[in-house]
Amino acid sequence: MEDTQKCTRRNFLKGAGIGAAGLAAAGMFGCAPSAPATSGSSDNAAGTAGSSAPASSWRTAPEPIAEDSIAETADCDVLVIGLSFSGCAAFRAAAEAGAKVIAMEAHPEDNHTCLGMGHFGHINSEFLRERGVNGVDPIEFLNNWQLRAANRSNAALARKFTNTCGEAFDWYIDCLTQEERDALEIQFYPTDESYTTFKNGLGTYIGTASTMPVQEKILGNLLQVGLDAGAQIYWGCPAQQLTTDADGAVTGAIGQKEDGSYVKVAASKGVIVAAGDYSGNQEMAKELLSQITNMIGDDGEIISSGYQGDGLKLCYWAGGQLDPYQSSMGGDYYYPCDSPMDPLGSAASLWINADGKRYCNEGFGFMEWAAYAGALQPQGPVANVFDSNYEALIKAQPACHMGIDYPNGGMDGLPALLEAAVAGGAEGSGTDTNPVVYAADDYATLGGYLGYEGETLDNFVASIERYNELCATGLDEDFGKEKSLMFAVNQPPYYAYKGEKSLGGMLCNTSGVAIDENGQVLARETFRPIPGLFAAGNTAGSRFGIQYTTALCGVSIAFAVTQGKFTAEYVASLA
Repeated sequence: MEDTQKCTRRNFLKGAGIGAAGLAAAGMFGCAPSAPATSGSSDNAAGTAGSSAPASSWRTAPEPIAEDSIAETADCDVLVIGLSFSGCAAFRAAAEAGAKVIAMEAHPEDNHTCLGMGHFGHINSEFLRERGVNGVDPIEFLNNWQLRAANRSNAALARKFTNTCGEAFDWYIDCLTQEERDALEIQFYPTDESYTTFKNGLGTYIGTASTMPVQEKILGNLLQVGLDAGAQIYWGCPAQQLTTDADGAVTGAIGQKEDGSYVKVAASKGVIVAAGDYSGNQEMAKELLSQITNMIGDDGEIISSGYQGDGLKLCYWAGGQLDPYQSSMGGDYYYPCDSPMDPLGSAASLWINADGKRYCNEGFGFMEWAAYAGALQPQGPVANVFDSNYEALIKAQPACHMGIDYPNGGMDGLPALLEAAVAGGAEGSGTDTNPVVYAADDYATLGGYLGYEGETLDNFVASIERYNELCATGLDEDFGKEKSLMFAVNQPPYYAYKGEKSLGGMLCNTSGVAIDENGQVLARETFRPIPGLFAAGNTAGSRFGIQYTTALCGVSIAFAVTQGKFTAEYVASLA
């Protein structure tokens, strides 16, 4: 799963030589109603939400900004609201297609926050072919995608991503030198001979390029190419409202500049809202991410690194249909440790709950799915148990989120940690390690170190012994674990660590308004595209079903860039 990084736009624009170029504003706030304003104007700001909408405060649009409050106007073909991954891609692609482009970005040029660690998960690029990575059957990949999404994503949209993500990646990195291209790591590659694509009928693929070392250069280039083609940027001025005509078509947006004045931008072909997610808005997150709220309760808190939902508000106020399947990066599942510091990552070791019992198939397809069962376990510690054959266990893991990237040094620090666990006895690897790893030559001692006692300790020992029996037969009669992932705990010293079950923590959410295969926002009730309104990145839904679980890592950024590109190209092509 991608972590968050705060970076400044000025830093990544340095290499592209943008400096203070552009206008001065950008959008992440919005205001557009579910129905056209009732004034006689043919170009209205969105009004209030329909009467059937719930009473949540975010659903009610602000009053339209009066025409006499507008201090500046501008015209373009394509207006991009928000300049993170999807917005930057849309900005460049629309300009390259010959459209007159203006972008609105809420943050000032020298202080913009990006979510993502630069991982770009894709298939069938020229870059991957040059590295010797096997191609992937697009239909196989698409069906795997829909299976993971329980067929709740837009299949036409997913197909378009599948067919164009490789081309989009080659386009994305076309500013890199050959030396920089050669330095890009591909996660989990080259694979170990024990690696298999499919586990429990679900595939994971090799194709995640780690672009973090050159991410600022890449994003800066996307903007610079657009600027060189004549596009303009309003920095530090969030979009406050979308404008609509008498028929409800979106015609542009109104932004508020740093000096408090308003600028109105008319977009003849369309507005692309790429303003991030809503997980940082507690009211929106608690209402829309019901799968999390149902477990943490009304008094629980959703903790994320996400945005405030300004893009979703813009689209909703303009009449956009919410994706009925709101997805998130975490918050509704748990596995032992559940942290980037997890020593075993996504390796399918033995998981034991607070009662000392094994409770699931630890290797079910992808970390997120395997971890769903943990959300409903008794409150308390959840332990991860393994033995000295850990290297084989890790190399058999799916190529997925939280996985140990062993070909690129991800396992290098583990031997020293385990040595410290052996030396530490009851103190484990030490309080300066997170988590604390324990080691012992018998199961009962190991369980005691973890805090199990009495009946729960007996259960702990029995669970390991039962798991070893299943591994010996190669058939997991209890939970159906893939044979290739069944590694007995029978080579001492034995190791374990634990985490306290917690829910509600997440990186961001990955859904918003429902869109069609071109990224056009669908209208409430009619489910037909709203003329002039498009969404990309985490403002858009229709991509991941109810959880961000994908067939390779880095698909959030990959989908944002790929869809930002093809949506902008589509909008630019409109008459």
